[in-house]
Amino acid sequence: MPPVFKGIDDKGNPIGTNVTFWKAVKAGAKAPDGKPLWYKKGIQYWDGVDATDDGVLGGYGHVSSLDAQENAEFLNDVMGEHLEDAESEGEKLVSLDCGAGIGRVTGSFLIDHFDECDLVEPVAHFIGKAEETLGGESKRPDGHRCVNFFAEPLESFTPEPGRYDAVWIQWCVGHLTDEDFVSFFRRCADGLKPGGVVFMKENNAKDGFVLDTDDSSLTRSHKYFMHLFEDQLGWEVVKHRLQQNFPKELFGVRMYALRPK
Repeated sequence: MPPVFKGIDDKGNPIGTNVTFWKAVKAGAKAPDGKPLWYKKGIQYWDGVDATDDGVLGGYGHVSSLDAQENAEFLNDVMGEHLEDAESEGEKLVSLDCGAGIGRVTGSFLIDHFDECDLVEPVAHFIGKAEETLGGESKRPDGHRCVNFFAEPLESFTPEPGRYDAVWIQWCVGHLTDEDFVSFFRRCADGLKPGGVVFMKENNAKDGFVLDTDDSSLTRSHKYFMHLFEDQLGWEVVKHRLQQNFPKELFGVRMYALRPK
C-alpha cells in the first residue's frame, strides 16, 4: 500500500490525507477550460503580485543572491564534469527554467552556465517581464542568451524532445496535483539530452503537507517528494541537500537532482 500523508491548512486545521485532498480537488468545481478550479485560483493570486524579486519571493527578495549562489554550487556538484566536457567539445549547453516567473533564476544563475536558456511561466505579466529583461540579442561577453519564452502552465507544457542538458524547476510544483506532477516530470524526461538532469528546488513541510489557502498550493514534505520521485516516477534521486542561511521563519528549502531510469 502506498504511503499516505496527512495535511493541514495554513491556519493549522487538519484537512485529511493527500489521497482525499486530491480526490476532492479533482471532483470539485471546474474552470471553463475543464481544469480544476484549483489551477485558476493559483493564477488569479499571482496575477495580483508585482513582477519584482520581492513580489515573486513574497517579500524576501533579499535571499535571491544566496539562492543563486547555492544553485550554482549544486549544479556544479551534480553536472560540473558534464558541463566542462560539453564546453571543451564545443557543444551547445541548453537549460529550461520551469515556473520561471520574471526570469529571476535564469538571470541570476542559469544564463551564466548555459549557452541557451528557455523559460516557461503561466502568469502573463511575469513572463512578459522576463522577456523584456532577458530577451533580444545577447549583450553578454560569453554570448549566452535566452531563446524561448513560453507562456504556458506546467500541467500542459511539453518540452521539445532532446533539447535540454538541464531542466530547472523551482518554487512552482506546489501548484501541481500529484497526477499532473508525475505527468509533467515524465514530459521533462523526454526533453533531456543523454546525460541530462532534472533539478527541483522546493519548500519542504516538516511532515505531510501544508495547504496555502491564498495561492492555492501545497508545501509537501521531503518524504512526500521522495514518494513521488521513487514510487510514482521510479526515478533516481542523484543528490539532494538543504539550502543554507535562509531566514529561520521560512520553510526549509531543499534541492534535488533527478535522473529518469
